[in-house]
Amino acid sequence: MCDMYLRGPSGVITSPNYPVQYDNNAYCVWVITALNPAKVGLGDVAPCRSFSALVETLCNKRICWLPWQLIPINVLHLCQVIKLTFEEFELERGYDTLTVGDGGQVGDQKTVLYVLTGTTVPDLIVSTHHQMWLLFQTDSVSNLLGFKATYEEIDQGSCGDPGIPAYGRREGSTFRHGDSLKFECQPAFELKGQKTITCQKSSQWSAQKPVCVCKSVRRWL
Repeated sequence: MCDMYLRGPSGVITSPNYPVQYDNNAYCVWVITALNPAKVGLGDVAPCRSFSALVETLCNKRICWLPWQLIPINVLHLCQVIKLTFEEFELERGYDTLTVGDGGQVGDQKTVLYVLTGTTVPDLIVSTHHQMWLLFQTDSVSNLLGFKATYEEIDQGSCGDPGIPAYGRREGSTFRHGDSLKFECQPAFELKGQKTITCQKSSQWSAQKPVCVCKSVRRWL
């Protein structure tokens, strides 16, 4: 659907008609807004960027050395930003485009992050504000499959919660850059995938969340 104003915490955006070919002369706009743009457990805070800079200056990985007291980092709620991840992407190269921008002013050239085209699935995109906008434009000649993307509201400087696999357990409950999570399965199951994943500075986990597979079933795969 076109021309939508979306709010977190997560959702899916697709080109018109997906998974069927999109229309010629399309002009579609999406604006994604985080539910809680900037919040802190100790009360109201300054705008997102200045508060983020304060946290970077005063906090290490676990503790914030704020002037009035020591605060565990998991108590401090940081600014919310938008993480956009593409699953499918197929546009007519050079003629049909998806422009992704920072903030809520659609079409503002100063806020453009990427202009996407072609058939290569883009890397994930993370906003620096609590809003992100997308503008999809096509010409009058040919059309292709289009795109499918998921968006997720995450803390600035984090990768978001990857979840816990069914029939499994997870060690670790923070998801900021540099944090690691360890997974294991219940006795009748074995782990398929990486046992440990780390949140990278790109706001992407180093690997997908593993799955737990029944041992008796695995022998027949």
